[in-house]
Amino acid sequence: MADFKTHLTFGAATGFGLSVFTYMVDWVSNLYMAVIIFFSTLIGSFLPDMDSSSGLPVKIIFGFYAYLSATLTLYFTEDLGLSIYFIVLLPAVAFVFVKVILEKIFIKFTNHRGIFHSIPAILISFLLTLIIANQTKLPLLEKFVIALSIGLGYFCHLLLDEIFAVNFITSIISPDNNSKNKFKFKKWFKNRFGVKKSFRTALDLGFNQDEKYPAIIAYVILIALIIISFPIIKQIWYLLS
Repeated sequence: MADFKTHLTFGAATGFGLSVFTYMVDWVSNLYMAVIIFFSTLIGSFLPDMDSSSGLPVKIIFGFYAYLSATLTLYFTEDLGLSIYFIVLLPAVAFVFVKVILEKIFIKFTNHRGIFHSIPAILISFLLTLIIANQTKLPLLEKFVIALSIGLGYFCHLLLDEIFAVNFITSIISPDNNSKNKFKFKKWFKNRFGVKKSFRTALDLGFNQDEKYPAIIAYVILIALIIISFPIIKQIWYLLS
């Protein structure tokens, strides 16, 4: 699989391209939103590594979620007429809950290269972001672009993992010229291109994992999100068509 720096570079390049494209075609209203699209894509490229038990990606992801939770808590409670103590306290509680409690629970009950490395996870990240973004006062198209940036960043991470599961460099430097292996295609392909065990474990439907229950749960969540987000998607479809 690709390392952190490679994912960071590829995510940044994808985010830059998407932000420039959406700004040029007037999908976003200003440069500030284009910058948000850039960072959303970058965050999306980290999301598949949420199930990693350690390392910088986990700290970045849950740090982002903690700040996002605190911001959303402040956003949805500022008009409730609460005292200044609760206005300050509730976002702080949301931050600590996500960064300290949820992060530890999540690490304990997840395995790296599990269901978070799958196609359903891409769709879940897109739809969940779209539903959350729909609660804001942003224009509909900008809500869609934010969700798209998260989903695209997520997809790029998995795509990069699949690309790095085939050792192209080894195949160029040390090609296998044993013609006997070519009659056994799988063996020849593996020897010729250096296919790793991680090949086809990122961009799959989620059922190639050792545990089937996470995949079933993921599909239940995905179906629920499709039902909830269908009116939003319908509006976006009419807007773009």
